[in-house]
Amino acid sequence: MSLGNDVRTVLTTSLPEGSAATSVQLAYSIAVIFTFPLQNFPALEISCRAIANAMDDVSCCSRNPTISRLLTNRNMISSLLVGLLAIVAVTTMNSLDKVVSLMGGLLGCPIAFVFPPLIHYKLVGSAGKLTPTRAFLNGLVAFLGIVATLIATITTIATW
Repeated sequence: MSLGNDVRTVLTTSLPEGSAATSVQLAYSIAVIFTFPLQNFPALEISCRAIANAMDDVSCCSRNPTISRLLTNRNMISSLLVGLLAIVAVTTMNSLDKVVSLMGGLLGCPIAFVFPPLIHYKLVGSAGKLTPTRAFLNGLVAFLGIVATLIATITTIATW
């Protein structure tokens, strides 16, 4: 609020010129560089396993063992996925606010509103301790989460 209406999407670029602002920007850049592998490890691990399993099932790759080993190699899959992330980052860097909004609508809403009631239903419902009212409310929250996901995603895409 102290910077007024001139705040940019990347907040650190809105700081006034000076050594303090440069220090903050440098520290933030270093933090992002060093946390990137930690942030991406779970997603890359899951993706690599899923892609490797899918490639094992593809018949064209099973005929050529060299191609099969190359495509199921974890390092190759990770490199391709990180390269894809880099391409997405470069092509969307001028519309970072839209990308963040799209990720929030497409991924954040289900994580916040759809999965928790479904997990609760699975955990408590399998033990037989879920009342019909609670089961209905779980379904209602999950349904509203799906509606929120669709509305947020469609709104973001429509205003891109």
